[in-house]
Amino acid sequence: MKLISLNTWGGKVYKPLIKFIQDYSKDTDIFCFQEVFYTNSNIKEDFGFRTNLLNEIKKILKDHICFFAPTIDNYLVGSFKKEFTNYHLSSGLAIFINKNLQVKSAGDFFVFRQKNDYELGNYNTMPRNIQFINFTKSNKKFTICNVHGIWVDKDKGDTPSRIKQSEMIQKFLDNEAGEKIVLGDFNLTLNTESIRILEENLRNLIKEYKILSTRSKFFPGDERYADFTLVSSGIKVIYFQVPNIEVSDHLPMILEFL
Repeated sequence: MKLISLNTWGGKVYKPLIKFIQDYSKDTDIFCFQEVFYTNSNIKEDFGFRTNLLNEIKKILKDHICFFAPTIDNYLVGSFKKEFTNYHLSSGLAIFINKNLQVKSAGDFFVFRQKNDYELGNYNTMPRNIQFINFTKSNKKFTICNVHGIWVDKDKGDTPSRIKQSEMIQKFLDNEAGEKIVLGDFNLTLNTESIRILEENLRNLIKEYKILSTRSKFFPGDERYADFTLVSSGIKVIYFQVPNIEVSDHLPMILEFL
C-alpha cells in the first residue's frame, strides 16, 4: 500500500498541488491531508487560500472515500487575519482512502481544547484534533492517525500541552488492535520529549531514514522539521521518502508499506 501525508497549506500553491494529487492519485491508496478548507458558499478563494479545497480534491480522487474532521468553523486558519469569516467555512483534517480497502471505523478526538474553542486574536489557542481511520487488508488490521499538532508562535519545542497531546495519542493507540501509523504535521522539531513519547512504541521514519528537512522553499523560517511519520513494529516499510516536491510550505511524506 502507498500512503501520502501533506499539509496542503490550504491550497496556496494551488496548481502544483492539484497536479501533484492528480499524478499520485492512480497508485496511492491513502492520502492524509492537513489544513484543508471546505465551504458551502460560492467563494473559491480568500487571502490566497482555496476555501473549497476539500471538494476540489474530491473531484480528483474519485476512487477514494473522503473523511473530513473539521477543527474550527468560520475562521480562515493560517491567514493571521485574526477575524472570523462572514461566510460558511470549515477547516481541518482529511483522509482519502481507496474504496477497495475495507474501512471499519473513522473519527476524531480533540487533544487541545475543543472544536471552535478559540480565543479571538490568540492563535496559540487554536484547537487541535486527531483524525483516525481503521481498516483491514488481507485480514490485517491497521489504524492510521492523521495529525496537525498544536501550534505555538515561533516555537517547535516541548510545551505541557504538546506533551499531553503525545500522551493522548499514545493512550488512544494502546487501545487499538493491529498495526499503527501516526503521521502529519506535528509542529514539532526532531529531538523533543513530545516525539520521544511516541517513539517508545513506534519507529520514527524521519530519524531512521535521516530525512534532512520536511519544509519547502516557501517556508521562511530556519527550522527544517515539522512533519513526522511513525509506524508500529509490524509495519513492513518498502520505502519512505520526503521528496523535494514544492506544492506547499511543507514537503510530502510518501510511505509504501505492508
